[in-house]
Amino acid sequence: IIIHGIQKNFQKHKYNLRIKIIVIGYDTDFNFILPDTIGVELVKNVYNPQNPCEFHTIPLQQELHSMLASCIPFFGIPIFSNLDSSNNSIIIGHKFHNTQSDNKYNVDVYSYCVKKKCYEILPQFTFCTLYISNYPTSSSSYASLPFKFKFKLLKRNSPFIDLNTISCSINPKCVSLYLSKNNNYKPMFLNQKINQIKIKYLDCNCKNTCFVCKNKTLEISKNESNVECVLFNYS
Repeated sequence: IIIHGIQKNFQKHKYNLRIKIIVIGYDTDFNFILPDTIGVELVKNVYNPQNPCEFHTIPLQQELHSMLASCIPFFGIPIFSNLDSSNNSIIIGHKFHNTQSDNKYNVDVYSYCVKKKCYEILPQFTFCTLYISNYPTSSSSYASLPFKFKFKLLKRNSPFIDLNTISCSINPKCVSLYLSKNNNYKPMFLNQKINQIKIKYLDCNCKNTCFVCKNKTLEISKNESNVECVLFNYS
């Protein structure tokens, strides 16, 4: 179960969650729920630095561009080392990108406090990257799509993907953000609804004093074709 939520006005909520079936095990290959021909590679990167920061880059060994060309989905999941009062208002975002240096790839991770409305020092966490190979791709299971743009008066641009108008009939359960260029883009968060996926930029109340606001200032524009959204739906 993965639950992401960004609130404009922070409020605590309690929910009663009913679970009919739950499977607990140690098989990280996930082959017990997938055919033998399908492989799932799980790569873990533990973040526990001596000098904590708001923005961190993790080097990857895999060639993401070739994976996109081969319709191999990949996505990331940050897992808190401890969940307590110090980080219960923090969300961790990420984006994959090409370093444009020797064809190497990284994933950027960053944390935002929805209560204080500012970027925070990253807590201790483990970033898990999953690569799914030999999955029978079809128009209902995989797609890699560019973003469209709509401009509102006196407001920033709003990159989005309209799932109702795309040629494939995919209802994605997993979504990843991939950039083929390593520019100083602002942290991006994906907001997924039933029929649409949008890129969200979050405002920071630090008054331009944190590392993110000083160094990550660019937003993607309509003229750029270096941003893709990887959609994956397993059945």
